[in-house]
Amino acid sequence: MPDHVHLLLNCKPDMNLSDTIREIKEHSTKFINDKKILKGKFYWQAGFGAFTVSKQNVSIILNYIKNQEEHHNKKNIS
Repeated sequence: MPDHVHLLLNCKPDMNLSDTIREIKEHSTKFINDKKILKGKFYWQAGFGAFTVSKQNVSIILNYIKNQEEHHNKKNIS
């Protein structure tokens, strides 16, 4: 999607999610801006949303992520 990203992470219970997301944002921002992938300066919005997923639902979530464009098109139809 052009305005957001979905990630599926396999995390240990003692992992600090906020630190991990901060690092993902920092490194991806530097990469995008250093490579001049966009015309202007890239930045992330403040904050993020996170959800836990049981192991038996990982394939469902992966399918959702792979087909998110289709999912969002269905939601945007009035």
